[in-house]
Amino acid sequence: MKKQKKGFVLAEATLGEVNKQLKVNLFVIVVVGFVLGSNILHFMREKNVFYGVLIAAMVVALFFVIKSRQVLKLKQQELIK
Repeated sequence: MKKQKKGFVLAEATLGEVNKQLKVNLFVIVVVGFVLGSNILHFMREKNVFYGVLIAAMVVALFFVIKSRQVLKLKQQELIK
């Protein structure tokens, strides 16, 4: 029998799987961007330290999500060639 994959493995990914992950990645970027914008508005209104820390955490998360998108794009270009 064929063994089921547990999760997404970039080294073994097909073009279809990479494209699917790019779509999910774009959705995550949009959601994180929306939440970041919302947190910035709350911070501007309330000047609360909690929202400041949350903004910093969201910026770091957005940075890593964008970096992972760049890696996925490189893998996509490699699979297309």
